[in-house]
Amino acid sequence: MTSTKISDLKVGDKIVGTYAVKSKSLQAFKNKSGQFLSLMLGDASGEIRGVMWDGAEAAAELFKTGDAITVRTKVEEYRGEKQFVIDKLKRASEEECDGADLLAKTDRDPEELRASLMAFVEEVSDPHLSALLDVIFGDEDFVDRFCRAPGAKGLHHAHVSGLVEHTVGVARVLSTVVEVHPALNRDLLIAGALLHDLGKIEELETAIAIDYTDKGRLVGHIVITDRMVTRAIDQIEGFPAELADRLAHLLLSHHGQKEYGAPVQPMTAEACALHYADNLDAHVQYFGRVIADGKASGNHWSDYQRLFDRYIYIGGQCEPEGETETAEDDEASDGDAVDCGEGDSEDAPRLL
Repeated sequence: MTSTKISDLKVGDKIVGTYAVKSKSLQAFKNKSGQFLSLMLGDASGEIRGVMWDGAEAAAELFKTGDAITVRTKVEEYRGEKQFVIDKLKRASEEECDGADLLAKTDRDPEELRASLMAFVEEVSDPHLSALLDVIFGDEDFVDRFCRAPGAKGLHHAHVSGLVEHTVGVARVLSTVVEVHPALNRDLLIAGALLHDLGKIEELETAIAIDYTDKGRLVGHIVITDRMVTRAIDQIEGFPAELADRLAHLLLSHHGQKEYGAPVQPMTAEACALHYADNLDAHVQYFGRVIADGKASGNHWSDYQRLFDRYIYIGGQCEPEGETETAEDDEASDGDAVDCGEGDSEDAPRLL
């Protein structure tokens, strides 16, 4: 069915529409018994929080995260943000939804990103690393999957073709880093950039919404990546053991710290560079998305970003008179607070 785009919603609208479920939870009321349903819904244009006060337990049994639901709802404002207050909902049938309408997509040209990816593959001159990249990216079907895959469930590059966008971004950052620090092994760095998130094609799936696969939750993309690269190296006769270890170290340490999911911390200059380039591309893209969403809402500042423990400045608007709500105020409010949780709880507080 045709639904009003989330980006076009206005406070006061009463609509019936179909949206992807990005997260859901049942939460207890603060001042009375019972639970309400808290949702994060999305389509290709954005996302919106939603609440259902009555009949929440029964409604929650009708669908799961990753499904599409049709809601009868009113758009209200809560703490400066639009949200759905849902009257009725049901799980949407296949005829009522189209993944193309519900999945966010990169605003870059996917073909240009693919061409840039393959250009970086061609730039690697080390014969063993070049052979490795040919094994992996020489498979057209695999490259098709890679270039459609998202970069995350709900954080940085969380859209169709987000993985190739992020991968190319990291490789470009590292190309500049090598110009500043020419002692770095450029071939190893570019190979690390191209391979570091390889496992996300098996960690995440896209149908109606981006969600984790069972394998993704049980194993995680870092381990999946290591397995994929190890299998590819095993196909290459005479691949040096030390080079394999140095490459594995880059891939295993790119999250930087063990508490953020890295089995080991960066212990080579190339691993250090990859970690910070990965963070830089991910963080800047996340900030950009928050700013773009904030401009669409007309706000001067973003809502509180728990991931970074701060607000993000949007600009372009005159700040309204009155006190700005602080993080402490936000946590202490006795109102009917709507906490949808962190969409990527496995990722918090990192972005990678």
